[in-house]
Amino acid sequence: MKLRRPFLVVALILAILVLVIELGTGLATAVFGLDDPPGLGIPYMAMVDTVLVFTLALMAISLVVPEAVVGRVQGCATLILAILTLFAATVLLMVAVALLLLMVGLLASFFGAAIYAAVFGSFPRGTAAVILGLLLTLKVVMAASLLLGHQRFIENKGLVLLVLTSLVLNLLTALLHDLPPGLLVSITDAIAGIVAAIAAIVWGILLLIGAIVAIIRVIRVPRIGEREEAVSR
Repeated sequence: MKLRRPFLVVALILAILVLVIELGTGLATAVFGLDDPPGLGIPYMAMVDTVLVFTLALMAISLVVPEAVVGRVQGCATLILAILTLFAATVLLMVAVALLLLMVGLLASFFGAAIYAAVFGSFPRGTAAVILGLLLTLKVVMAASLLLGHQRFIENKGLVLLVLTSLVLNLLTALLHDLPPGLLVSITDAIAGIVAAIAAIVWGILLLIGAIVAIIRVIRVPRIGEREEAVSR
């Protein structure tokens, strides 16, 4: 079965829209009329979905650019993304942990509870639910588009795990927003952000390993070719 290219392009566009919404850019407001996503849980998912967009973009580029060229550039580009992802995820993880400890510390003290209620007690759960619902719909349609593009995409374990990670983070964030009383949603939202940051760190490490392997392969191939040429002479 041949690759149905339009479905891959649609999947890439949907992944970009997901990333735009999670980052809370002006484009998301203009297109969907959405406010910036509240809290940490939703914006932190953008770290994982950036990796997803990058992966789909490489797949789409390979349709119009020779594989040899893509192979040479892919390793360096992946290495840069891996380093940026690890750096951003580590910093944001520390921010989320610090905020969580601050909120828990405020709740644990008599006067701090009043400060917590005033500053963190009114999390916009409704706005977050609308954004998460839209994100989940876009991600499901994106996954369906990949499957319609070619059934063999499901054999790509890395891509499947990446899509599943994005979906699970979306569902987990929605669950952590819905389960607790309204006063505690800011705390569970910070937990969602921590989970997303850890997931991004894991993917950053995997990207780093893959990038190093790809770069080593690119370096070795010319050497092998040179040896064969020397032998033939």
